[in-house]
Amino acid sequence: MRAALVVLLSPVIRRLPAYSKLAWRLVRDRRLSRGQRLLVLGGVAYLVSPIDLIPGFIPLIGQMDDITVTLWALRAALRRLPPEVSAEHLAATGLTAGQLDEDLARLGRSGRLIAASGARLGWRGVVGAGRIAVRLGRRLRGR
Repeated sequence: MRAALVVLLSPVIRRLPAYSKLAWRLVRDRRLSRGQRLLVLGGVAYLVSPIDLIPGFIPLIGQMDDITVTLWALRAALRRLPPEVSAEHLAATGLTAGQLDEDLARLGRSGRLIAASGARLGWRGVVGAGRIAVRLGRRLRGR
């Protein structure tokens, strides 16, 4: 599963430097309203903050939520701009709106894949714990 996630997320990972450049450009552009700049800054702050909904020490998913929130903030700020200003920023960073949307979709699919795998592992753990409890009960009763 881990290899499948890496393959699924590799385009997102390769574009992270471009997303950083986009965030920097958006925060510095005076054509954005204060609210739009704060939106971008909030996404970046969530990325670097040690306080998260999903802690960073949880492999993959702990980083995926940070990236997802940041990309969502970038997309939201871009959508609030006039189309020509948004296109200017995307072109300057080598990105397209389609890539941003696809990367957010990839992160969503990856999250669902992890959740499904966790659910399967969780069910296996419940079944395994049940079997152990039955065996222990039989031993305690002397069977």
